[in-house]
Amino acid sequence: MTTKIRIGTKGAMASALAGLALIANPAAAQGTPPPSDAWTFTLSPYVWFSGLGGEVTGPHGGESFTADFGDIFGTMKFSYMGLAEARRGNFSIVTDIMYLNLQQGVPVPGLGAYSGGSARTQSVEVSAIGLYTVADGSAGRIELGGGIRGWWFDTELTLDAGRLPGRTQNASTSWVDPVISARGVLRLSDRFSVTAYGDIGGFGVGSEFTWQAFGTVDYQVTESISVSAGFRWIHIDYDKGSNNVALDMGGPIIGASWRF
Repeated sequence: MTTKIRIGTKGAMASALAGLALIANPAAAQGTPPPSDAWTFTLSPYVWFSGLGGEVTGPHGGESFTADFGDIFGTMKFSYMGLAEARRGNFSIVTDIMYLNLQQGVPVPGLGAYSGGSARTQSVEVSAIGLYTVADGSAGRIELGGGIRGWWFDTELTLDAGRLPGRTQNASTSWVDPVISARGVLRLSDRFSVTAYGDIGGFGVGSEFTWQAFGTVDYQVTESISVSAGFRWIHIDYDKGSNNVALDMGGPIIGASWRF
């Protein structure tokens, strides 16, 4: 069975995928730096606005589906995204988990061959990235590093009985990508800063190629709390055996960070 999954931005607010997540560390980008031998931790819940579309293809044909803002909130079973960062001196460890479980009805062609259908998609992303500060000053800092990012996709297409008996198609695939990454922080004032992050990977080890990028404008509310707004993109090109995943996910993000 061949699995094709495509996820793309539907627009700004009108086609949003909202999930709680933990990402980046604008709170750590500003404020008084802690002593170099002290550990600090940052959590940043945010809302990510992105649309969802997919295609499942098997021996008996395929079905496609899309979801906009209303579709997602009406059909979401469960969604969780979370990142945590631990920092000591010039070294940071960043871990990220993203889980989506969506289910919705799909159009069924065939003049009554099937009475209806539904598609369920589950996806999990887990990453662990190490970053080291190579430049730091009053204007900001630059960090370089790398790590791994793993993905798991499971798709189930159910066709309800009509003139033909009902049937279900399943497809599942998983892999791990090596990635190299960079992050930069530009301090605009005592309270405002800009954070940018990017990574590339895959290199044929897991996927053929993958990249991620996000940028935020951050405002320091207190020494340990900040708010942010920006944009995030993820791209995957995976093609191994009978499994093909082409994924593009992007949209605006807003959120807050807490450092302790």
